[in-house]
Amino acid sequence: MSRRAIQVVLALSVVLMVTGIILKVTGGGAADTAGTVAVSLASVGSIVASIGSSFRAVRRNDGPQR
Repeated sequence: MSRRAIQVVLALSVVLMVTGIILKVTGGGAADTAGTVAVSLASVGSIVASIGSSFRAVRRNDGPQR
């Protein structure tokens, strides 16, 4: 995963997390459910970005040892 893609995923995760928290705090019923879904998606996005970052680090350090 490129560095730019990781940054985009993390930025979207932050936006989803903030939106989800606002919906959960201010809303009721359907808004509360939408907030839960948004927070869940943000968590998945963070996990994906972490995995992508880890693979990027492994690939970068996989060169010949001197």
